[in-house]
Amino acid sequence: MSKSLLILTPNPDHPSHHGRWPYVLEAFRAALYDLDLDVFDQPWSEPVSKPYDLICPLVAWGYHNAPDEFRRALAQFKAKGHRVLNPVEIVAWNIDKRYLRDLAQAGVRTIPTAFVDQLTPENMAAARADFGQEALVLKPVVSAGAKNTLIWEKTEVPEDAPQDEAMIQPLMRAIQTEGEWSLLFFGGEFSHAVLKTPKAGDFRSQPDYDAHLRVEIPPDEALQLAYDALEFVGRDQVLYARVDMVRDDQGRFCLMELELIEPDLYLKYDEDAPERLAKAFAAALHIGCGCH
Repeated sequence: MSKSLLILTPNPDHPSHHGRWPYVLEAFRAALYDLDLDVFDQPWSEPVSKPYDLICPLVAWGYHNAPDEFRRALAQFKAKGHRVLNPVEIVAWNIDKRYLRDLAQAGVRTIPTAFVDQLTPENMAAARADFGQEALVLKPVVSAGAKNTLIWEKTEVPEDAPQDEAMIQPLMRAIQTEGEWSLLFFGGEFSHAVLKTPKAGDFRSQPDYDAHLRVEIPPDEALQLAYDALEFVGRDQVLYARVDMVRDDQGRFCLMELELIEPDLYLKYDEDAPERLAKAFAAALHIGCGCH
């Protein structure tokens, strides 16, 4: 008898529902096509009324628009005994970027970050003094896709800055030269790495902003940092992960984000990546893969 998988998709009431997520969902369906697996999908905001062998928030775009609602949905999945991967506890922890503080305290090298209840000229000045540079990156603690993220060198708080809890980081100059590294893991095993270089004059490394993406072999130091981050959450506990990093001024890799909710897995950039993803799902669901 076939196993069943439910992939969570955006809330129809949110702007994310009008994005390119159907193509992302289709890429996952294509990757899992040869498995003895029935793949279903529904918005993350709707109650799950049927039993599934596995639920994945792989396309739960827009959760950052209603993080408390998303947390309640996760709690409901757990209360009803649904199996969710990545696990509910890890996903809930990963919603708020203050998880970076946990990783840093555990010894994982991260971008230096100041977390504040609200941006003020005083805490921005303090951050500049700590970081030793004028250019700051201002971000909400709950965000996705570089939403409400900006570079700022002035003393006053910008009008379009995060209005509530925020994070302040130094601008990592390597993001605009070498770019951002994304290392992909399926079933706890390294799959492939993508180097994302923003277009000239930009700092955003997402494909949506015309960044240049290509598969590269990651340096050993990058791979080690990724393993360090995943070991903190339990590498054998996560079905999929994307570990984003950038070099500092000394050339050392620093963790930018550990993406465990609905990351782009960049399947189209490595022809073998879909098969690796399928093998990880087959192992998680204890079904045959039929992969080569």
